[in-house]
Amino acid sequence: MEPRLKEQNFGRYESTPRDGKEFQIAKTHFLDHYDGGETMMQLCQRVYNLIDDIRADDRTYLLVAHNGISRVIQSYFYDMTNEEFAAFGIGNCEVRTYTW
Repeated sequence: MEPRLKEQNFGRYESTPRDGKEFQIAKTHFLDHYDGGETMMQLCQRVYNLIDDIRADDRTYLLVAHNGISRVIQSYFYDMTNEEFAAFGIGNCEVRTYTW
């Protein structure tokens, strides 16, 4: 298990509906802590560091992660607006391929 792929700590939003209005607004505040959780920027830092390490290696990797981690990985490879980042999601068991 790679600890940098652990799901984001959403603090007070843990176990709340992901489509809840308040949570949807909170997801667009990238520097705010989620009352006991981590910021979106902290999440991005740990995932980007992992991707940088993978990039330095010449092997192929399969990463399995929750939707929030997938959003960060997508933003590493593609420019996204804040709105696109907050709204991005992948389907269950969806496979995406990224190349350098």
